[in-house]
Amino acid sequence: MFDKDMEQVDVAASIQRLRTYELDGARVDDAVSIDEPNKGSIVGEGIIAFTAGLSTQNQEDVLHAFLFASLVANKKYPLESQGKEWYALFTEVMYSVGWLPTQKYYNDLNIGGNTVRMDKLVLEILGSVIAGVAMPGTATALMLKVAGDAINALKKRETALTLYERNMLDHGVGGMAAGTCTEEKGEVTLALGMVRFIRDNSSTKVLFVDWDTRSVKFYRGESVFRKVPYLVDNNREYIRERLGDNARRKIEGYEI
Repeated sequence: MFDKDMEQVDVAASIQRLRTYELDGARVDDAVSIDEPNKGSIVGEGIIAFTAGLSTQNQEDVLHAFLFASLVANKKYPLESQGKEWYALFTEVMYSVGWLPTQKYYNDLNIGGNTVRMDKLVLEILGSVIAGVAMPGTATALMLKVAGDAINALKKRETALTLYERNMLDHGVGGMAAGTCTEEKGEVTLALGMVRFIRDNSSTKVLFVDWDTRSVKFYRGESVFRKVPYLVDNNREYIRERLGDNARRKIEGYEI
């Protein structure tokens, strides 16, 4: 568990950092349920799944943290070519919000063959992340299964799939994430596998189609975050307010 004194120091530092972050106004979509029995949600460029027993509060906390960190990173590094900088800022913001990164990795991704399926690729990366999480074997297998179920559920939900692909492509950021959040012995863990890409084409489809690897450069990100309850509790209302303000600004821009 986390040292109380360290948490108190981190609260002051995280609150100070949080107030310096600017949010991208282009992506304010709320989390969208994609498969209720399996508790999967679309949030920004992420597909986040939850294992059984995770409380509603923990689900909200992880979705809000992921969305907030994504919006901050999208605002400062909006280009496909800025993936490394985007990932570094994303992990920094996750920590500021109250999710301690215990594992993080970002690098080029070399793919054998001429084609690849994005949904399979991101699950392969997530599987690599989950394999390194110190949990019982059955727990890690379940984490990967619920993420796979959530992604596959999009095949049956055309509206949700269209929304998700628009989130990834319309604003030029170029990336997707698949993650699973679980709780073991009172500790909440989020495992994330990410794919970033730089395209030489203008394809509007991402999942469940073959990509020509000769026209795309890929990067992979691997992350594990542990929830620090004391930090999250102290930052929760501020994150809600910032996300709410961002959503209201987008709504005010619509003509009716």
